[in-house]
Amino acid sequence: MLQTVAGALGWAAGGSVRAAPGDDALDEALHRIHACEPACTQGLSTHAPMVVEVLCELGHGDQVSAWLDRYRGPTRELPAAGARIDPADARSWRAALGPDVTQSSWEQANRRWRDWVDLFTAELASARWREVLDRWAARLAPGMSGGATHGVIRTSHAVRGLARRDTAERRAELARGLAYWASSYEAIKPRGARVELDRVPLYSEATGHEPKSRNIVEGLRHVAELSAFPAPPDAPADAAADLSRLTARFAQVYLRHGTIHDTIAFLHAVTGPCSLRRMAPHLAPATLRAAVPYAWQAATAIYAAYARRSDPVRRPAPKLSRAELIARALDNGNEHAIKFTETLLSEHELHADPVYLAAAEDAVARI
Repeated sequence: MLQTVAGALGWAAGGSVRAAPGDDALDEALHRIHACEPACTQGLSTHAPMVVEVLCELGHGDQVSAWLDRYRGPTRELPAAGARIDPADARSWRAALGPDVTQSSWEQANRRWRDWVDLFTAELASARWREVLDRWAARLAPGMSGGATHGVIRTSHAVRGLARRDTAERRAELARGLAYWASSYEAIKPRGARVELDRVPLYSEATGHEPKSRNIVEGLRHVAELSAFPAPPDAPADAAADLSRLTARFAQVYLRHGTIHDTIAFLHAVTGPCSLRRMAPHLAPATLRAAVPYAWQAATAIYAAYARRSDPVRRPAPKLSRAELIARALDNGNEHAIKFTETLLSEHELHADPVYLAAAEDAVARI
């Protein structure tokens, strides 16, 4: 059980995880990424810190520098500091949550990002990082779907890297991940009874067309236009088992829908919820249990925004081994291929369902 793992590691006592082979490269890479601010490749949607953590986790730290050299995309200016957020004043920090949805870019919309970075940098300098993480994960979990789940995903990779080794660079990355989660916070308001996934109202059926924007952040906002969106499940008694059911279900959703259309959106229906798995050993059991329903909700919102009933069901029939999948992901080099493959393989180690391998096999060839 995941709660047992969390207790054994001692989230509050400061338990750590053995460093992966090649993990030394992570600090150098994070220093390099942070030193570029306020300019940043791909702006707030950058996958660089997440991918370099995955490469080190997989024992391929020797490839980190070359991968960063190849990482391409527009260089965008990150938000500057505006006004201090008072973490002791609920009115102050609650008012700073979430984006300005009238803006056209993530950088402009998440205008309080740097203010949140300053807040978390100060907190991580004066408290145990697990205490900071637990406090704010509890507060931010309802807004997990904001920013297309990028905030919680970046946070989770920062957490896993920091658990392997506590360094200034890794704390700085955790501050940035939490800041992204807070500044992109968007809660989804349920407007209906709890139903099975196959009965969730779909945007394509309600409107006769798909979301007009290919931007997943905007696509998720269309869920609010549905006349009903189901309430999330209750907090589970066994968070580990519930997360496995969730990830297997949405890996199957990827096979059915993401292999035909909106591939990246359906990737996030898996990688967003899997963020909780990475953070789980470092969260209080009650915090984790309370957060799991919001992971279901975020994944279900992606399903509601992009799924089509007409997409045929596809049965998993994987042919490649773990080593072959990793090798193909590395050869592919795409940030989503690398992160999605590692996520699915990690889930498969915990719950040996062939759907994980089949989804990884498809994605590494498709992306």
